[in-house]
Amino acid sequence: MKPTPEDKPFSVAVIDTLGGGELTAQRATELCAASFDERGFDLHRVGEVSVALVSSDQIKELNVKFRDKDQPTDVLSFEVDGVYGEMVGEIVISPESVLPEMGIEELVVHGTLHLSGMDHGEDFEGTEMAEIQEKIMRIVSVDEE
Repeated sequence: MKPTPEDKPFSVAVIDTLGGGELTAQRATELCAASFDERGFDLHRVGEVSVALVSSDQIKELNVKFRDKDQPTDVLSFEVDGVYGEMVGEIVISPESVLPEMGIEELVVHGTLHLSGMDHGEDFEGTEMAEIQEKIMRIVSVDEE
């Protein structure tokens, strides 16, 4: 069963430091709920998530500080309390660094999968995480048609 915003007991806050309005809290909640649901988590126990939309300079600073990589990236995930904690974590996205084939919504799903405990190593394509991400994007895209 695909979760709906009414089903979600947790909340997702969107902090848009760029003011682009590219992602609403409702849509971010739908994307996170679908991701956690697909991973088998009880949506009534999942904590809060925040999604921050930042500049490429800001995400580069975070990438240097936390991953020792001196370059911008498209998405970073920071776990705080774990999925069933009060604050699951934060997903940081740089819309300026998003590849055309990905998109902000898919990066929310990608970040949520990381918060749910998944990883893909250096090569994302062909991983279980890539397969699950693609499945979730098909599920959430049905809403838009």
